[in-house]
Amino acid sequence: MAAALNTLATHLSTGHTKASEAFGVQALVTQAPNMMLACDLQERIRFMNFTLPGRVLGEVVGLSVMDFVAPTEQPRVRGIIRTVLETGEPTGYEIRSIVQPGPEWFSVRVGPIKAGAENVGFTMIFTDISELKRTQARLEHSNQELESFAYVASHDLQEPLRKIQTFSERLKKLSGDQLSPTGLDYLDRLSAAAIRMRGLINDVLSYARVSSQTRPFTRVDLGALTREVMGDLETAIERTGATLTLGELPVLEADPAQLRQLLQNLLSNALKFRREDVAPAISVEATLDAGMNQCELRVRDNGIGFEEKYTERIFDVFQRLHGRGGRYEGSGIGLAICRRIAARHGGTIGARSSPGAGATFFVTLPLQQPQSR
Repeated sequence: MAAALNTLATHLSTGHTKASEAFGVQALVTQAPNMMLACDLQERIRFMNFTLPGRVLGEVVGLSVMDFVAPTEQPRVRGIIRTVLETGEPTGYEIRSIVQPGPEWFSVRVGPIKAGAENVGFTMIFTDISELKRTQARLEHSNQELESFAYVASHDLQEPLRKIQTFSERLKKLSGDQLSPTGLDYLDRLSAAAIRMRGLINDVLSYARVSSQTRPFTRVDLGALTREVMGDLETAIERTGATLTLGELPVLEADPAQLRQLLQNLLSNALKFRREDVAPAISVEATLDAGMNQCELRVRDNGIGFEEKYTERIFDVFQRLHGRGGRYEGSGIGLAICRRIAARHGGTIGARSSPGAGATFFVTLPLQQPQSR
């Protein structure tokens, strides 16, 4: 029995050693999908795990890393390397490759190499982001088309609507006494449809402009901004008898105009979708996660609620859970705008609810925006 156990222990020990070799640092470096470089203070490549197609490692090691950077980009890259060596803090950048064949775009992460307390060089880790860049280009093209549509909507579509409204009002004023009740009803419906169409166009413009009309990210006091929005909604708050509770809210980096729009849409919905004969009770709170560099903003109400199977649908453009012409007016774009604003800030939006038990909308937002955003 003892001999058998010794044999098993030897086998397991040998297997563990082989596993360590197979999954050790050498395998991590040599078989990683990312290209890794170690460079000295003179920017010379001293180590490389693999190189691009058509290149031999022996031909690359010893060359300056700047030999593989476009001349126009060299000052930027040198500045990033210098900052890493001076601060000891890693950072990153994106760059178009000049080496062909090979990936078109790389994301590069630069970090210091230390010998004790002294920086003796730097590492560079290259990740292929070519497909990501192509997707980004397609999205930018789509946004440009959306902006073109917004321009057409704001000019070419608004003018006919103004004429419909103007001539409807004139016709009613000049010849209203000659029209039958049915004719007057048709005229009122025509005017109401024009007003509804104008509101719809303005909402579509607001949706399109989330990407086209942006401001730089600045430090925004979410508490102060929420109080300003509550002031803007003072009339609706008084009319409905609503009570609003405001928790402690953080300061974060955001586009203040867009964050105001997001808050106004969420609070307006909480006031609109209230239960009959029940005064709205709305709370705005936030939870911080410093480790993840984010906060979760929550807007909770005691309104009519909705079935959670419709959660995704309510954030889509033109999607309404209540038909037109009923008690709850709107175009079905407000929450789609909120999702677009959250996405532009690198965040997300969701909701929890049940019919008759109110709803809670939660928006996750970064406390600090990446430098590249």
